[in-house]
Amino acid sequence: MHPIVRTNKGFLQGFSEAGICKFFGIPYAAPPVGDRRWRPPSPAADWNGIRQAQEFGPICPQTAGAVFRTRAKTESEDCLYLNVWTASLNTAAKQPVMVWIHGGGYLGGGGCEDGTDGSGLAALGVTVVSFNYRLGAFGYLAHPAYGSNFGLQDQIAALAWVRDNIERFGGDPECVTIFGQSAGGHAVRTLLSSPSASGLFHRAILQSGGGERFAFDHSAPNEKTYAASEAFISHLGAGSPEELRSLPTELIKNASHLFSGVIPKPRRVHTPANLAWMPVSDGATLPADCDSQTLAPVPLIVGFTRNESRYFIKPGMLSYSRLLLFVLTKVLAGKQARAVRSKLAKHPGTIYDRFDRIYTAAVFAEPTFALAKRLQASSHRFYGYRFDKVSPSARSSNLRAQHTAELRYLFGTLPTVGYDAKDQQISNWMQAQWTRFARDGYPVDGAHWRAYDDREQFLLIDDSFDHARLDDDPVVPLLHQLRQIDHVAPKGMLSRLRGLLHKA
Repeated sequence: MHPIVRTNKGFLQGFSEAGICKFFGIPYAAPPVGDRRWRPPSPAADWNGIRQAQEFGPICPQTAGAVFRTRAKTESEDCLYLNVWTASLNTAAKQPVMVWIHGGGYLGGGGCEDGTDGSGLAALGVTVVSFNYRLGAFGYLAHPAYGSNFGLQDQIAALAWVRDNIERFGGDPECVTIFGQSAGGHAVRTLLSSPSASGLFHRAILQSGGGERFAFDHSAPNEKTYAASEAFISHLGAGSPEELRSLPTELIKNASHLFSGVIPKPRRVHTPANLAWMPVSDGATLPADCDSQTLAPVPLIVGFTRNESRYFIKPGMLSYSRLLLFVLTKVLAGKQARAVRSKLAKHPGTIYDRFDRIYTAAVFAEPTFALAKRLQASSHRFYGYRFDKVSPSARSSNLRAQHTAELRYLFGTLPTVGYDAKDQQISNWMQAQWTRFARDGYPVDGAHWRAYDDREQFLLIDDSFDHARLDDDPVVPLLHQLRQIDHVAPKGMLSRLRGLLHKA
């Protein structure tokens, strides 16, 4: 079966597998190439006849970041394509729409990764959309001569396409959920603050990203991105925007990586706090004071995994010494470093386990806790979770519930090897909760998963489905105190400590 759908730009022919209609490689904006490099996305051109939509479009040029295997055949700056999975093409179906925003540190990945295939969710009666957006310096260069937030504007353009076309794919344009993980979760948070995205979605899910700014980061907002942009332009030596726009893609890609904040050499500790290519509060797409503004009043799910850091600092990757732990805690806990080390010393486990605990707490748990407190103060209805489930393969590798661990459960793409029947049960449960939330604004399992309230409890997604307060972990409140005190370290001290960490 080769279903045909009419969009506002022309006819598309997709294909059908196991009852799911699939349309891949749909242009949602004009190719951002040539003079359109570092410009806001322009409307896609109309086409005559029937356009084939059976292969994924190119992903943005990248050097790192993809979580799973990307199924695009090529990389290209001509990357603004989206994909749709749906069990119904009836315009009266009014299915909830779930728009996936991929992660990858704003550096890599795409809407075509096999681990986040939309077929499983679509089989449960939702219309699923994924898309590519500009990455690295292609998407997040920020400079007065060029502009900024091009990748964010791509995301808004994709949501506008959903508003204008999704009804023809069985979806309800008045019931759109945006959900994303890591940089995708951060993108969801950013869209919650963007007036340009207002009304384009009605629920949001932030997974392992999108909490408050790191408590230990005392740099000025957007400082890393603006500094990286200046260094990037200087490195390429172009005398004008026109000259820089004419440089080969490969040069731009390599320079983007050079100033990305990623630490590629072995025996280095890297955290997402180092990343440079990010959305900025430019006063246009994002308000200058967006960090202090109330988020869009839509129902939310907010969560993270128990062992986030093990994705970044894997078992055996470094010599996890007490000296390196000392430096890491100085960077991530500042004035509370000694108290944090004291708490960690009482925690059973190896030095590596202590690395995991402080890294996960500082970069993911405490920012999520701070976001929960902020949302609670504004009476924002939301649900919190921590993904604790450890598959047999993750237990044997000691990766446990690492960053990205929940994604195959959510999308129903668990491999047959390394997972068991209990993992499949958790996968089925997650898919039911996320799709019910997309439909109604609350999870189906109300007996287990309560909205965040004065009990301040997050649901633990594992075999027990228990609840826990994030500040029951003694490291989290210590880190949270960094938000309440003035930073009085000598100027440049944190930078020097970070340098020590990078050299360790």
